[in-house]
Amino acid sequence: MRLPYTIALFTLALGAQAQVLPELPQEYMNVCYPTTTSTITVCNSGCDYGNGQLQQAINAAQPGTTILLQAGHTYSGSFTLPDKTGDDWIVIRSNAPDAQLPAADQRMTPAFSPALPRIVSAAGQTALTFLSGAHHYHLMGLEVSSTGYSFDLIRAGDGTQNALAALPHDLVFDRLYIHGNATLGSKRGIALNSARTAVVNCHISDCKGEGQDTQALCGWNGPGPFKIVNNYLEGSGENVPSDIEVRNNHFFKPLSWKEGHPDFAGTAWCVKNIFELKNAQRVLVEGNILENNWADCQNGFAVLITPRTQSGASMWSRVTDVTWRYNILIGSDGGYNFSGHDDQLDNPVSTRILVEHNLAYAISNVNKMYQFLNGTEHLTIRHNTSLNAGTTTSAAGDPTLFLTFQDNIAGYGAYGVCGTGAGCGNGTINTYFPGSTFSHNVLIGTQGGPNGNPSQYPPNHWFPAGTGPVGFMDAANNNYALLPTSPYYSAASDGTHIGADIDSLNSYTANVLSGVWSSCADITTDIYELIGATFFTIAPNPAQDQITIHTSHELNGGQVTLLDVTGRVLLQQPFAGPSTNIQLPLLSTGVLFVRLTTTDGTAVGIQRIVLAH
Repeated sequence: MRLPYTIALFTLALGAQAQVLPELPQEYMNVCYPTTTSTITVCNSGCDYGNGQLQQAINAAQPGTTILLQAGHTYSGSFTLPDKTGDDWIVIRSNAPDAQLPAADQRMTPAFSPALPRIVSAAGQTALTFLSGAHHYHLMGLEVSSTGYSFDLIRAGDGTQNALAALPHDLVFDRLYIHGNATLGSKRGIALNSARTAVVNCHISDCKGEGQDTQALCGWNGPGPFKIVNNYLEGSGENVPSDIEVRNNHFFKPLSWKEGHPDFAGTAWCVKNIFELKNAQRVLVEGNILENNWADCQNGFAVLITPRTQSGASMWSRVTDVTWRYNILIGSDGGYNFSGHDDQLDNPVSTRILVEHNLAYAISNVNKMYQFLNGTEHLTIRHNTSLNAGTTTSAAGDPTLFLTFQDNIAGYGAYGVCGTGAGCGNGTINTYFPGSTFSHNVLIGTQGGPNGNPSQYPPNHWFPAGTGPVGFMDAANNNYALLPTSPYYSAASDGTHIGADIDSLNSYTANVLSGVWSSCADITTDIYELIGATFFTIAPNPAQDQITIHTSHELNGGQVTLLDVTGRVLLQQPFAGPSTNIQLPLLSTGVLFVRLTTTDGTAVGIQRIVLAH
């Protein structure tokens, strides 16, 4: 669905080096379960097609048809889904009643397997292949697997298409249980070389291999948009494809894959990272939990934003306009690795990346919390809380330009902010982050000395010796909200608390582990959010009956508009900086959006608030 309007990126000149923030996705897919006008059945007896005739049924189905498969039956083979004329949907689903399947707002789990038809390929084969141009297929309530090791359990495009018209498109994978062979694994759950594709409410597991990359989801030849929402994703290599909308997912690696761990099951599957972008633009990653990652086939970083040219074959590859917010990273040997361009070749650099209000804990000292390589531009890291044992940062290669590193809490580790050959503190900041905004950060864990002395850092940096002096609510139980008595409460550069907004973070991730997401109407977002670089802040968030908007002096005047998730205007009033109070209407819990415009009507941005009555 195309958005009814788009808010253009508005950049306020803040001196010669204005920070430019990312654009958010321009299109959000509607994944509501479609209505069809006819039904055909594939089952044991008394059906339109016998159990061995699934391919015939798919070939015969016209747009607007539901194909019902028999719950609990195994359909063996490799099936293809062809291009058909017409834009009505073809639905392929279990014949089990809806009451025996997860509700439309709930994630699939293996416990539902008895109610699912099983589509099982032979070893080395793909169970479901979407042919060139195949479109408007909605798969729901199926189990997909293989009798042995296979490369792609589902293949939406084979990567050879070189024209948009040839790509599979308008595909929805809804409440599927997709799993590799439990003993031998599988390379990929779904290959997403397609356009307009959604993976929602799915359970994808046992994507694992020895000595090679494996992924729950991976795409390398599809333009998107992609909607990756409310899934359990288990892959030993990278877990996610490039592009668009990634929300409410649980990324998980079982510790039974980790050699040396008490739960180790005997096979050291090749583990690389949790999330990687190599060629992507306008990506929103929001409200996910990423759990367990260790140094094995890679060096331990969990999140990689590192464009790759495939040895020069795709010199256009770059990563731009990435918003990473309100996510939780648990149990990793490293944090984030940002690279401006390929290590060997000068492709266009990564730019406009925002990392804010994220929490990371149980991060070991195997690698750094943040690594900066090869000249990333317009990278904003603000209001994050990280409990890492390793060094805060490392830097090498071309300098990172237009970096904002502000209002963060992070572990100091052995060296704090350091870069290759530049010393620590100001030496690295001046060498690798020239012209940066580097302030109001709390670096935990050093007793002082030449690397932890405040004189080696810009003003407004603090070095508490441990978590106790920071003033967390309950660090022993991983509650990293700040107490009102914390010296860093209301001490951020924007007047809020240093570190992540833990209350909002908890709201965004509250249903990740339970696997519940809002109805399809709410998944489709009609509001294009844009957050300016501290142009305005909102507190409290979550809110009950009132919010206060704080603005910079340059933005005094203008108008505040309050909207619901459909874009309906609930309230409008002028604002006068630096603070304006807004009384919220009496509404049930949910999400609202605050839009700010200047006196001449220019859009400054939109921010989300969560209602918590």
